[in-house]
Amino acid sequence: MVKRSKIIYALVLAGLLGFVLALCGCRGKPDTSATTHTSLRPQLELVCEKPLGNVAENRIPDVTKSGWSLGIPFTRPVVFPDGGWVLAVEEAQMTLLDTASGKELWKKATYGGIDNYVATEDRLYLTEKGSYGKKKEHGYVICLDAKSGKELWRYDIQRDLAPVVERHILADAKLSYCCYIKLALFGDKLVAKGYTGWKVGEKSDKAEVLLRLDRDGRRLWKVESHGYPGIAAHSRIELIGDRLVMGSYTYGDSTTGPTYIHAFDINTGEKLWQFDIEHEDELAYSDATDVAVAIVGDKVVGITNYGRIYVLDENGNKLNTFLAFEPVKRNGTVICTNVWGNKVAGYGNDTLIIAPGKTVVKGAANYQARAPVQHPDAGSVKVYGLDGKLKWKFRLGGQATVLSVKGDYMILGTAHNQDTLDWSYCGVYAFNLAQEGAGEEVDVTKESAVEKYLGYYRTDGVIPYGCLDASADNRTICAATWPTRVGTEKHGRHSLYILKLR
Repeated sequence: MVKRSKIIYALVLAGLLGFVLALCGCRGKPDTSATTHTSLRPQLELVCEKPLGNVAENRIPDVTKSGWSLGIPFTRPVVFPDGGWVLAVEEAQMTLLDTASGKELWKKATYGGIDNYVATEDRLYLTEKGSYGKKKEHGYVICLDAKSGKELWRYDIQRDLAPVVERHILADAKLSYCCYIKLALFGDKLVAKGYTGWKVGEKSDKAEVLLRLDRDGRRLWKVESHGYPGIAAHSRIELIGDRLVMGSYTYGDSTTGPTYIHAFDINTGEKLWQFDIEHEDELAYSDATDVAVAIVGDKVVGITNYGRIYVLDENGNKLNTFLAFEPVKRNGTVICTNVWGNKVAGYGNDTLIIAPGKTVVKGAANYQARAPVQHPDAGSVKVYGLDGKLKWKFRLGGQATVLSVKGDYMILGTAHNQDTLDWSYCGVYAFNLAQEGAGEEVDVTKESAVEKYLGYYRTDGVIPYGCLDASADNRTICAATWPTRVGTEKHGRHSLYILKLR
């Protein structure tokens, strides 16, 4: 009996030691699936990997270039709420797959490209892809029957957006982007935002519309906007009670005015309140301010890209503010990090989750400029109470591109480490948020940490922004990878991974 206890103890100790080594950055073989950041009791399992075909050389982006991901037709998955199906949306076609087997159910053309989409059990809502640098005649929201792929209706956002653009655009303006459409679905309430942007010289301008559609594709109300900060930029559109809330973006308080969080009545489109936010130059790496929002219980939480957190009630009154991260100095260089709208989420009644991105050098003209050291919070996930106290933190190794919180589970999709150009941590991470945590860094020698961290699956290549989706309980996860390069050195392949959280 004593001998058996010693064996069990040795196995547990070996598992914990491997976990600690993984957190310190030890790598497995490049062709293995989950050899870094391995959980003691991994629960994230691969159902299947489906190759999605070769990518043309001119579509493989160089990640050292600014804006390297812009205009790339990444494959994006949309997972149905029950986790039974996934729609893999490629540039020319989209395919509905059974997530248990990977079997194809139907396939059809993508109407010239799809940007965004949401799913219910019986319907798919898709947005036609916008256009870089040239005018689009139409920009559709398309509703499909999920089971058959049959089109039920389409609504042309350009019918509302184009007249706003025409009233404000100057004759010598150069279009940056035309008719980008974002969707949000709350039960049977479908909300769409359309955007067209342009430049006159170096000055950026834009027009937007925010509208709600009913189940049959009829417009219920419309809000128009011209200029920055505008309706919304990188912020998700969220709902608290009957209030739609979202953050905005400004190029600088003296250039386009201060940014804000604002709210609209989801039933009428009436603007209900606005909370203005002044730029803090000592915290930010540039003059621009982006604000994202998350709903935490009955609170609206605003998160600036440079780490300032605002806790508001549902009527826009400030309850608290705190800093989630701040710049550090190294040899006279000010080093920052940032967080954007798709990397923030709320959990329960008192928990905010953020995933700061890459290291950024303050004042550098090139966003990709190399810093002498990494920012201590870059490439991590941080979990706070609304009192500003850090509950726990986990270092991811690479940068999070997608953060999904549903039920008690948090799923993160990651790309390479943009500071060190290390591809070892591309993949999917899973956490159980119901487990308590405390301290500045997850202590892997404690049982609570082992319970909290459910596993990591390493993918062959980056999971770009928007290329991961999960079921309503976050237990069926689908992620699409895309090849990237540094100069002529290529990394990764084009595949769809279907994973299950057991």
